[in-house]
Amino acid sequence: MAIDEPISKATELFTAKRVLDTHWTRALDRPWRVGGCLECRGRDNCPQLDWAIKLIAEVAALMFQKR
Repeated sequence: MAIDEPISKATELFTAKRVLDTHWTRALDRPWRVGGCLECRGRDNCPQLDWAIKLIAEVAALMFQKR
């Protein structure tokens, strides 16, 4: 895939899961919290974790919509 091609939702979801897994395994005292990756800034700010949680929430909302 070329760098300028659009990323599929499946690839985004896979990447989001990897971000969550990184925070789960590296921030053992506070799982799924800031402190698990190199993008973490301070004690309560991580743009990668915020993005991953937002994406997972959007996918979950789409999956559980009532018909």
